[in-house]
Amino acid sequence: MAGRRRPGLFSLLLTLLALVAGCRTVPAPEPTVIARLEAELGQLLLVGFTGTDAPGNAGVERLLCETRVGGIVLFGRNVVSAEQVGRLTRALAERSAACAGRPLLIAMDAEGGRVMRLSPSAGFSPTLSHQQLGDDNDFTETELEARRIGYMLRDAGVNWNLAPVVDVGYNPANPVIVGLARSFGANPGLVTAQARAYVRGMRQAGVLTALKHFPGHGSSFADSHLGFVDVTKTGNPDVELAPYRALIAEQLADSIMTAHVFNEHLDHHWPATLSRGIVTGLLRRDLGFDGVVVSDDLRMGAIEQHYGIAEAAVRAISAGVDVLVIAQDRLPDGSSAARAALAALRAAIERGRLRAGRVDDALRHVAALKSKLRH
Repeated sequence: MAGRRRPGLFSLLLTLLALVAGCRTVPAPEPTVIARLEAELGQLLLVGFTGTDAPGNAGVERLLCETRVGGIVLFGRNVVSAEQVGRLTRALAERSAACAGRPLLIAMDAEGGRVMRLSPSAGFSPTLSHQQLGDDNDFTETELEARRIGYMLRDAGVNWNLAPVVDVGYNPANPVIVGLARSFGANPGLVTAQARAYVRGMRQAGVLTALKHFPGHGSSFADSHLGFVDVTKTGNPDVELAPYRALIAEQLADSIMTAHVFNEHLDHHWPATLSRGIVTGLLRRDLGFDGVVVSDDLRMGAIEQHYGIAEAAVRAISAGVDVLVIAQDRLPDGSSAARAALAALRAAIERGRLRAGRVDDALRHVAALKSKLRH
């Protein structure tokens, strides 16, 4: 099967890349340009940490004041109660402002249902899943539920919801989207209409959104959290791109998250997150999206097992991704994944492997997204 052969090919490609890593593909920028970009690179990172408080947390201090990340992503491990998470996000925002002088993106997966970090176990009210909303097919209900979730996020100090899921769930055996009730349905028109209502509800609450997972994860038989995912035989771009095409045209896409899925019909060598043809060619040029493209977590098996953080970071930014998600900063050896990504990006710029213009575009996109934040 193609899915079993492909990781070996990836390993060979990475070996070849390593051999030529020192070769410049474009002229290296001037030292002043390099210095300017290096000072801003942390803005391209959205990183998670362990702990429920910011003061006294060395990992948080390093991320905010040394790496100067552009955003923090929170998970269930960071949430104990409404009072606690509000205190945490205020401290994060204040410390980031003091160290980096910029507003902080504070993100969370708050789709509703099983994928909801503000969960009932932490004292928050239950929420409806995308599947429940799609089954009801009541756009007013979806908009009201999204607005309710949005206000929960606002009260908690979260300004960027990594939702809605616009994967068209037409494979009933899909384990990570359909199996977890994360898709609005199997009909692209229904998914588009439900996502439209969901985004409008979030906007009423003043929370940014992210359409995910581009170009589609609803057809897969595997979970990219666990390892390599090949949708060459199951993916259907005509169906799966429909929600993106419509919502981008309607200016309802604050940001778009990539999927770590491989589709040989779209790129012969790279999964979507690392593919220039998919991110810059398909999403930006063909669909006309000029906003923030955010990766799915680079620590997921589909990426980390085959590329590692450093290579994936450079390849993703080169491909057209603007924000790199690293769900857990601490690596198994105790070092920082964010630092590793940053060092790789710096080296790639200095060697001419990563174009200065591409980094400037990414920084511009991030700044534009932050300008939409309500303070």
